[in-house]
Amino acid sequence: MFVHVHPDMQSNYHYVLWYKEERTILIKHWDYPYHWPHFRPDEMPKWVYFSSISEHALPYHDQMADWLEANPEIKLAFQPGTFQMEAGTERLKRLYARTEVLVLNREEAVFVTGGSYDDVHGLLDKMHALGAKIAVVTDGPNGAYASDGNERLKMPLYPDPAPPYERTGAGDAFASTFVAALAKGHNLESALQWAPINSMSVVQKVGAQAGLLTEKELEEWLAKAPDWYKAETF
Repeated sequence: MFVHVHPDMQSNYHYVLWYKEERTILIKHWDYPYHWPHFRPDEMPKWVYFSSISEHALPYHDQMADWLEANPEIKLAFQPGTFQMEAGTERLKRLYARTEVLVLNREEAVFVTGGSYDDVHGLLDKMHALGAKIAVVTDGPNGAYASDGNERLKMPLYPDPAPPYERTGAGDAFASTFVAALAKGHNLESALQWAPINSMSVVQKVGAQAGLLTEKELEEWLAKAPDWYKAETF
């Protein structure tokens, strides 16, 4: 109900340069007229998941921040895109301050926070300082790190059933699955167990959607996980 078609405007096209299992994505966002929607009381969500958006949409972020501040019970999951990271934490400080879950890869965490690549604890500290209640740093083949301010966990990758075919969407699959698990009532450790499974599945297919799993399929993969597939404190 909140999707609007603009027949006189072009669609966004992102071009993927694919070499072996790795890829680089060339992004072009058109300048759509972004407006934060007005929700009826029966439409109010419990969570909002916010990610990449056009560099021309900064006022939209302010509208969202206004709405979140007026509705403190709603939780925000924030996975900043390129232009949002370039806008800087000062410009988007109201959003960061209202963030329940902030997900960045290790290189992005360094760029956003100004922390040291070699100090994961420091990166998590700085993400919390921005306002995030739960901070997550993904680290490619090294797995992921997460902190809720009380405990810090490191999660390995789920073992691939075959060599990765194409990695587009792996990070998005991890972040969205992690947030979905929290939204369904899972704790930090359980959400960390879910997230790498969808990433594992996505990299077995071309593109970001073909490999996504249902909740039932996630649980089936989790049931046959090796004994070492678990989160550990670090």
